[in-house]
Amino acid sequence: MKTINKSIYIGLLLWVSAACTTNPINNTAATTVSSGPLEPSGPLDIGPVDVGVGGGLLPNSMPYVVGTWHGVIPCINCPGITYDLLLNEDNTFEETRVYQNRDTGATIRTGTWRITEEGVLELNNRDAEPTRFDLSTAGELNMLDESGNPIETPIADMYRLRREPELTETDTQLWTGRVGVDFVATGNEPGWLLEIDLEEGMYFKTRPSETVSLSAPLPAPATEGSTTRYFAQTEDGELVVELTETPCTDSMSGSMLPYTVQVVAKGERFVGCGKYLGEAGR
Repeated sequence: MKTINKSIYIGLLLWVSAACTTNPINNTAATTVSSGPLEPSGPLDIGPVDVGVGGGLLPNSMPYVVGTWHGVIPCINCPGITYDLLLNEDNTFEETRVYQNRDTGATIRTGTWRITEEGVLELNNRDAEPTRFDLSTAGELNMLDESGNPIETPIADMYRLRREPELTETDTQLWTGRVGVDFVATGNEPGWLLEIDLEEGMYFKTRPSETVSLSAPLPAPATEGSTTRYFAQTEDGELVVELTETPCTDSMSGSMLPYTVQVVAKGERFVGCGKYLGEAGR
């Protein structure tokens, strides 16, 4: 009997000990963020770091950081640098910089990202110093200087990235289902839709009532700086499309898209926002 009681006592002691050492983290979704290679130098205290809405390191209004972020940052001797940042769930990133009005092509950098204890997004790459972003403004990534401090210049607002909506050919908010669409744009007041198939043609219509509706084979583009222009003469009138690679905010949804789009159809001018879809956007 003493042996049985002793076994029960030891079992209860182990159960209480385990309960007391449980990490008291709430049950919200969390992502474990590693700050670098883990060296086997002893017991590791690896706890989850919540980077979601309401996480301990971020303001409650800060959306989840995983996704694509876009902006145009300053350039010393060019109009600007188109900057795209993809943050993956596995804490890897892909950074793409395109220097406007240059024929140098895209500069791509990859590595890992983490959220520091100070609530700063840090991009790490073996061949360069870390790039850091402040997360204090909801829905924005504000680039910090090399010392990790806020950029304080008259053009500081240009060092700002905004989340880019994940648009694919299955996104029914912008894409109407036409097979082969490579670029889509919309506008408001009045509502309109533009679809471009880079192998076929351009299709424009106002909506929901199609008071203006034009289509034409895709003409040869004319490119000047960050603007690509298409001009087509149809039986029903001219269709002129200008795609300018500069961030555009949808006036109804507030969504940020990478292209500002202007369309002249039958003499009427329409302005809105657009984005390349699928492989055409990569």
